[in-house]
Amino acid sequence: MRRKQAIVACAGLALSLLIAGCNPATDRRYIDEGAGVNLNVGDGATQTELLKEYIAYICDQMGADQTCIGNWTTFVQAGMNDIDQRCDGFLTWLDARRRDKEPVLAEMAAVTAATHSIMTVTGASPKSLDIVTAAFGLASASYTNWNSRLLISVNQSTVQEVVYNNQGKFRDKIKAYSVPDQPTAIYLLRNYLRICMPITIEATFNTSTTLVERSPSAAAAASMSGNLVVANVTPPRTIANPATPLQPQARVRQQGATRLTPEEQALTPRMIGFIQVALCVPRTGDLGPLNSTTRAAMQAYLVARKKSASQVIDSSNDFLFDEAVAKVKSRSGGTCATAGFANATAVGQSFN
Repeated sequence: MRRKQAIVACAGLALSLLIAGCNPATDRRYIDEGAGVNLNVGDGATQTELLKEYIAYICDQMGADQTCIGNWTTFVQAGMNDIDQRCDGFLTWLDARRRDKEPVLAEMAAVTAATHSIMTVTGASPKSLDIVTAAFGLASASYTNWNSRLLISVNQSTVQEVVYNNQGKFRDKIKAYSVPDQPTAIYLLRNYLRICMPITIEATFNTSTTLVERSPSAAAAASMSGNLVVANVTPPRTIANPATPLQPQARVRQQGATRLTPEEQALTPRMIGFIQVALCVPRTGDLGPLNSTTRAAMQAYLVARKKSASQVIDSSNDFLFDEAVAKVKSRSGGTCATAGFANATAVGQSFN
C-alpha cells in the first residue's frame, strides 16, 4: 500500500509541474479574441477601484508636501521609481531561478536513484520500478522544459543591460514632457512597465539577433533608438482650453500639373481613387489634365447634380464629391457595378 502511495505521489508531482500554468478559460478567450473585442471586459469597476488605490499609493510616495492634482509630471516620476523597485524584484527572482536550475535537476536525479534503490531492496516489482522511473523522468523533463525559455537561458548580465538601458532611454525621452492629466500619466507608466515584461525583453533579444544577421550597422542604430516601447512613446498634447476641439492635422499638399486647385492638392492618390470609383471611371489615383476621362466624368456628375459645369474640384463643389464617395463607402448606393450605374451622369442623377 505504501509503495502504491509513493507511486501516486511521484506521478502527481510530475503532473502538477506539467499543468501548473494551464487555465482553459483564459487560454480559450485569448485564442478566440486576443486582447478582446469589447471595450468593456466585465471587470471594469474592479479595475477602476484598483487604479484609484494605485494612484493614492503613488501620491503617498510623493511626500506630504506634494499633491497629485495638477502635478502629474512628479506623479510619473514617483510611479517610475515604484516600477523600478518591482522590476528589481523580478530580475532578482529570475536570477535565482537560473541559479536553482542545475541544483534542482541534480536533486531530482539523486531522489530518483535513491527511491529506485530503496524499492529494489524492499522487493518492489519491476512494474512498480518502471512507473516510478517514468514519473520522475516526466517531472525532470517538465522542469527542464519550463526553465528552457529564452529569458531564463540567457545570461543574467544581458537581461539587466537590456532592461536598465531601456529604462534609462525611456526616462531620458520623457524628461522634457509636461504631463497634463491623469490619463497621460497612466499611459506613460504603462509603457514604462512594459519594458520589464518578459515578452518585451525577449522581443529585444530576437530583434537584435535578426538585425545583426542583416546588418551590424542596422543593429547599432536600433540599439541607439531603444526598443519598440521606447521608440513608440509619443509626447502628450497640451490643450489650453478643454472646451476647444482638437484640430485635424493639415494634409500634405501634392503639387503637380494635374493638381489644379488647393482642394485637389490636398487629396491623396487613395482619396482620388475613391472619387474615381464613385464616378464609374478607372481607378488610377490621378485626376489627369483637363478633358481627361476623370475630369470629364467630374463635369458630367456636377451637371447631373444641377451645379456649374466644371472639370476641377474647388471649394464650391468639393463636398459634392465627398457625398459620392460616402455613398460608395456606406454601400447604400454601392459601387458602379452593384448600383447599376452606367456613367457619372447616372451617379449624379441618383442624388436628385
